[in-house]
Amino acid sequence: MNLSKMKVLTIALMSLISVSMTAQNPQAQVSRRANESRPATPGAPRLSVTSNNYENVRAAVPTPAPAPTASYNSSSDLNNPASNIYTDWVNKGVRSAPGYAPANYKIDLRGFHMPTPSRKITSPFGQRWGRLHAGLDIKVYIGDTICAAFDGKVRVVDYDARGYGNYVVIRHPNGLETLYGHMSKHLVRNNQIVKAGQPIGLGGNTGRSTGSHLHFETRLCGTPIDPALMFDFPHQDVTGDFFVTKTAYSK
Repeated sequence: MNLSKMKVLTIALMSLISVSMTAQNPQAQVSRRANESRPATPGAPRLSVTSNNYENVRAAVPTPAPAPTASYNSSSDLNNPASNIYTDWVNKGVRSAPGYAPANYKIDLRGFHMPTPSRKITSPFGQRWGRLHAGLDIKVYIGDTICAAFDGKVRVVDYDARGYGNYVVIRHPNGLETLYGHMSKHLVRNNQIVKAGQPIGLGGNTGRSTGSHLHFETRLCGTPIDPALMFDFPHQDVTGDFFVTKTAYSK
């Protein structure tokens, strides 16, 4: 057999071996095809991230819009604060706050301002002298500035000789009413809209009081709630962003 015929036979034999191996391993063809570049769809941005097409990827993947957040600071809310739970507005009486707040009612404590920088509580919430002491007594001196705890609308400006002395009640959009008692002077009037941190009175010793202090109450639908559950006077902060009631409140 001459050399040329041997070359032809060798080439034919190698072709037969290649075909046989491909038939035994069909995934070899699939792998090769998978590695081949596919034609791009006309007009569609490619989504493989490279330094050259990052802007295309960002444009192709929509960014979800942020969820809306409730606002309690609009003028309409402050003109008629917490109208979702209160049914009346009366410029007289601490307990004159008819309404209904269901169990698990969430009170928003964000946007607060401490009524006084004093950190000293002289009497806590609870039973005292055979009756409920419905708030906290915080040490202040005559003439100290007393501030609104939240944005709100002044519901009561009054004097109670046998109790609160000069006091102010403010209703807030979060549902709370806050009371500030024994002040020496009022700095606001009925139906006035106030902002958190705005001065509303001066510390004093008026009414049923044995020494200058601020009597501070938090009420929901006329019912007192321990202010210490929401306001941490020693640390000049609130206890959290929200306070959730365990029971329903009604008047």
